[in-house]
Amino acid sequence: MLIGLKKKLFPRKSKEKDDLVSKAKGHIHRLNVMNKNYSRRAEINRKNAKIALKRGEKDRAKNYLIQYKAYQAKVDRSNNIRAKIERQIQAIEEGVLISKTGDIFGGIRDELEYIATKASPAKVAEIAEDSEAYVAEIEEAADILAGDPEIDLAIDVTEELNQLETEILLDQGGTMPKVPADDLQYIPEYEELEEEEMKSKEKLKDEIDKLRKELQG
Repeated sequence: MLIGLKKKLFPRKSKEKDDLVSKAKGHIHRLNVMNKNYSRRAEINRKNAKIALKRGEKDRAKNYLIQYKAYQAKVDRSNNIRAKIERQIQAIEEGVLISKTGDIFGGIRDELEYIATKASPAKVAEIAEDSEAYVAEIEEAADILAGDPEIDLAIDVTEELNQLETEILLDQGGTMPKVPADDLQYIPEYEELEEEEMKSKEKLKDEIDKLRKELQG
């Protein structure tokens, strides 16, 4: 309700501008029509002046020439008025174009300001710093969850480790092996055993299939 009342009390200036330009162009059209009439009448009076001179009516010829000059003056004034109105219309149209261009530049500036605020070096540095801090916190949390088995289980294996090192030194003649030999590869607890079990099952299945084919043949 208030918006409708506001529009009635304060109509949009763009509409007022359009109405004003339309009226001005309509006035120019009327001036053009008047000019044609003035020019036609001026020409008629000039022709009549020539006719009066031919007839020997010099005073009448002067009167016709006076009318001719008067109409010519009206044409000149009308042309000046039309030129001024056209210049004003052009100024309005150019002003509207400049105003719209200014609005576009203003919108671009605001958008660039928003983007620059979001992507400013300080903001990016802050985000990167926060990200690194979060990564560090996550890694710290993972370390806490993973823990240290020796501490978590309260098992001290120092004595057993020293004993194993002593046994290895005795076996190797007093020196620790620098490169693990093939027979020192770790024994997997699950994967290879499961693989061997699968191979055994597949081999057994192949033998059963072979035996079945021989019986059928």
